[in-house]
Amino acid sequence: MTIRQIITAVITLALALPALAPRAQGIVPERRDSKGNEELGWLIAPAPIKVEGIGEAVPVFALLSNFYETTDLTSGYTLPGGDIEARFIFIRDFPLLTRHIMLSAARFHAKMPFRLFNRGIDSDPEDYVQRLVRYNGGDFKVRLNFWKERIEFFHQESNIENTTLAIYDKDGNLLSNNPTTDSYLSRVYGVQLDLTDDPLDPRRGVHVGRKILPRKSEFDIISDTQTVDTSLSLYFPMFGKDTLVFNAFRSRSTITRSGVTDEATARIIMDQGCDIAQPSYDACKAAEDKLVGEFLAYNRHGLATPLGGESRLRAYPLARFSAGNSSFYGLEYRLNFADRPVDINLLMLGGVRTLLQMAFFYEQGTVNDDAGKLGTGMKPSYGIGFRALISGFIYRMDIARGEEGSSVNVLFDYPMKLTPMTE
Repeated sequence: MTIRQIITAVITLALALPALAPRAQGIVPERRDSKGNEELGWLIAPAPIKVEGIGEAVPVFALLSNFYETTDLTSGYTLPGGDIEARFIFIRDFPLLTRHIMLSAARFHAKMPFRLFNRGIDSDPEDYVQRLVRYNGGDFKVRLNFWKERIEFFHQESNIENTTLAIYDKDGNLLSNNPTTDSYLSRVYGVQLDLTDDPLDPRRGVHVGRKILPRKSEFDIISDTQTVDTSLSLYFPMFGKDTLVFNAFRSRSTITRSGVTDEATARIIMDQGCDIAQPSYDACKAAEDKLVGEFLAYNRHGLATPLGGESRLRAYPLARFSAGNSSFYGLEYRLNFADRPVDINLLMLGGVRTLLQMAFFYEQGTVNDDAGKLGTGMKPSYGIGFRALISGFIYRMDIARGEEGSSVNVLFDYPMKLTPMTE
């Protein structure tokens, strides 16, 4: 049975369960009485960063959880004098008249580097360029939830303009400063069925969901695409308090309107102004070839949700593996400690801690433009994680190792979720 068939069967069952009550009580776990998840909490944390050849910055993050009912406020700002910019404000789960309707909204501006690797699972980890990109935009998300948040429908819209300001090689040498801009409006919608004992910290049950992301570019040269993500998570209680988690994830992108797909036109569009008289010509030309290849691949195959980063294949850099299709499987054993609420009243951190957790995980995933070849070339990732649940937020640090080295991720929220908090 495929993931899609399993999810369809679970959706059908879940939609029928409320009408079958009280018989449904024997199938769907009761919600746990979670204490402290609606208490006021806060965090203020600087996070210095340095990118080779591009510069340094000191972003400061501030978080205020449950400042109004279960509404959270998150913001970030880079201190003056840095070479990288980031400003954002994000409000999450503001109730509109009733807690069955939740609004989230964000506004952001950023100028920061992103690595661009070649597509495919076998791409060279040392063969990448760094794009210095300026982002401006905002989004909002509406969640409709019923039956104690077991059934959720969501809709999100984002309006984003991104400009590639410059391109550097992996050592930080400038290859091109020929700006290119793209603007697009994306709409995301989907459904999640949370048949677990707790929506924030599940210990038993099943969680399934499907997310659809149609993306329409404002420029005819870029294809319009649609990406469909499906996710299945199973939670098994172990030895009283521990939890074994299994996640299967599949993402597929299709072209809904084709943009430019011939190489000659693509080279005109992506011309980086490489000067044959300059010593850096070969490197500049190689970067231009990479941009042309990515441009054509996107227009022909679209882009599924990439693997790598803080959620899936945690041992690899953000968006390390990309293609028109991606597939992922993860297994995580969570040792849960300290279920009793503990007040924390530090200057930089406060709230009610209700859980300490240590996790061991193993995961594997692959990507391919040909959906029929997704069963080959799996990349592994394994490691250990430490978490704390404070006033409804998961504070997480994961240390992971894979075929290309190690990685440390520090952020909020659990991994392997269909709709992460930061999305």
